[in-house]
Amino acid sequence: MTIEEAFGIVIRRLRRERNFSQDKLSVASCLDRKFISNIEGGKQQPSLVSIFALASALNTSVSSIIYEAEFILKMNSPEKLRNEAEAAKIDWISSMENMMNKAFNCYKGNETILIVDDEKQLRDMLSDFLSSYGYTVIVAEDGLDALEKYKSNLSNINLVVMDVVMPRKDGISCFKEIKSLHPAAKVIFMSGYRPDHLQARDDIRLIQKPFSPVEMIKTIRSALEVETCIPCAE
Repeated sequence: MTIEEAFGIVIRRLRRERNFSQDKLSVASCLDRKFISNIEGGKQQPSLVSIFALASALNTSVSSIIYEAEFILKMNSPEKLRNEAEAAKIDWISSMENMMNKAFNCYKGNETILIVDDEKQLRDMLSDFLSSYGYTVIVAEDGLDALEKYKSNLSNINLVVMDVVMPRKDGISCFKEIKSLHPAAKVIFMSGYRPDHLQARDDIRLIQKPFSPVEMIKTIRSALEVETCIPCAE
């Protein structure tokens, strides 16, 4: 992932949340519509001046846009983390707290979440991020590991956040076995693909990679607050 693509995700999310068309954002920010379209498409990195203009039009802070773009870049480019010394890893948790500590307090919780992904850096970042919001986090490296962790913590796990494509056991197979253990289990899939067969199912939530931390925390809170109906035995 590039920094241009990360900024594009942030601006697109903010615009849609505020129900702005690109034309409306262009007028409000005094920036050319094609320039905004290029930013959202990851084709152009905004200058600091344009970030100020966009932040003002979208009623947010410049620092929040930059912090979120940095977080998205690092979360979705784990290969970059492998080459960073531990001491210089990033102060991304404090950066995200600066951005989210006020506006997103409503997404805090005390539930237990199982994070399943074969990319260690992504597991660690999601674990730290969700822990900073009060959640208890259990991590698993693939579907087999997830099943073992789920069975060991069956009465405690409130939600599973799981990648679709993993070695040893993929997310779909793991999901089916978790459902057989606990029909009311709640699962959010993360995927870099567009599995239409998942999107068509009412019992599955899907968050597309690359994703924003704001999208993730909102999706998690929404999934946790929805009551799950267990089908009656025939």
